[in-house]
Amino acid sequence: MAAAALREQLNAHIASMYASGMVDEQFQQLQMLQDDGSSPGFVAEVVTLFCDDADRIITELSKLLEQPTVDFDKVDAYVHQLKGSSASVGAQKVKFTCMQFRQLCQDKNRDG
Repeated sequence: MAAAALREQLNAHIASMYASGMVDEQFQQLQMLQDDGSSPGFVAEVVTLFCDDADRIITELSKLLEQPTVDFDKVDAYVHQLKGSSASVGAQKVKFTCMQFRQLCQDKNRDG
């Protein structure tokens, strides 16, 4: 009974993420790759890896942006990497934010 309630809660949360635009159809594709028999934690593992990688990239970005002179090429390379990994897991809002961030890098707009 508790497992069914948790599953229902999880499904409602995922539905709200789709509705708000937080995730897109790529996340659905990721879910379809999960096999409840042989790899029941596949989506959780992939999302955890994405979060760990995003945390590392954001830490590096923070360091680069704190420098007196910003190396926009390095910043752009990290943002490009984050954009790619966010797109691969369906993290739509992160992907769109990275697209905007990359434009700011091209404009060499530190304040942006």
